[in-house]
Amino acid sequence: MERDYRNVGYALLALPVIMVIGFWIPYFSQIPHFEALITPAVHAHAIVQFGWIALLVAQPLLIRGNAFRMHRTLGKFTYALMPLIALLSILMMHKEYQENIAQGTPPMHALLDEFLSCIQLLLFVLFYVLAIAHARRRQIGAHLRYMVCIALILLPAGLARALGYWFDVRQKNAQTVCLALIIATLVGLIARDRRHGSSFRPYGLALGSYIVIGLVWALLGRPV
Repeated sequence: MERDYRNVGYALLALPVIMVIGFWIPYFSQIPHFEALITPAVHAHAIVQFGWIALLVAQPLLIRGNAFRMHRTLGKFTYALMPLIALLSILMMHKEYQENIAQGTPPMHALLDEFLSCIQLLLFVLFYVLAIAHARRRQIGAHLRYMVCIALILLPAGLARALGYWFDVRQKNAQTVCLALIIATLVGLIARDRRHGSSFRPYGLALGSYIVIGLVWALLGRPV
């Protein structure tokens, strides 16, 4: 692992904390008696997402501890986990779409409400494929950076909910905060890599993507 990223696993520990805070009221606080809207598919989605986050945190810590064999073994689990995440995420978007329609939301508006979820899922899959491709080519620096980009993609799921449920921030504004934070973080990471003479191409791709996403989302009226 690159010297500048030896402690990235510790930094990523913030992600599960944010996710638990964000999902405490709508999910964890209901254990063991869930409302009817929390279907088995929702439980499955929660399990695979938190399983992914656990791997995301554990993998760089294993590398830091020189547990390379365990890192590779656990990495192979993502080959099955990623398709599950994609499938269950699509099911969750369809569920939300149907719920919005049932509440009287016009179909086009209900579809636009899934814009951020859909585009972030596409980015998730893209960065995962690129991360694995670079790992297979032994380009560990790029692999690591794409995994950091994936962590940033997951951030709004917890942070936007935390802002909404705990601080009564409207979801449009909460998602705006998340997008601004992701863009600012990517700018900072690019500046850091440039200062150390490292390749920042993964962050550049992510930054360009999020700038375009933010502009399109704003033009659509910031649907959530």
